[in-house]
Amino acid sequence: MTRQLPPVTDPSFRSALKAARENMRFSYRELARRAGIHAVMPSRYENADSADATLPSYATWEKLNAALFPVDIEAAESATSQDEVCLKDASVEEIVAELKRRGAESVAINW
Repeated sequence: MTRQLPPVTDPSFRSALKAARENMRFSYRELARRAGIHAVMPSRYENADSADATLPSYATWEKLNAALFPVDIEAAESATSQDEVCLKDASVEEIVAELKRRGAESVAINW
């Protein structure tokens, strides 16, 4: 399973949210509690057919990710150290490709 929800504009957002919630065995209420949002909101995010359907803001999207994909601090620090080593050895093209993979629409490099 991925370690992040797709953007809310992605057609798979609602199903990915549901799959991640079910994978963690969270009820709507439990996900809301862990994300710090109102208890009815996860259902509204997942169910497009509901009259009350909506999509989360970016700030709420981040909270949902934090609740559904908790970060292991030691693993994150280790990965960061490894990324720094890889970045040092990366070509400009590899760095630009990684930035675009992470969502950058364009990358300008001035020499």
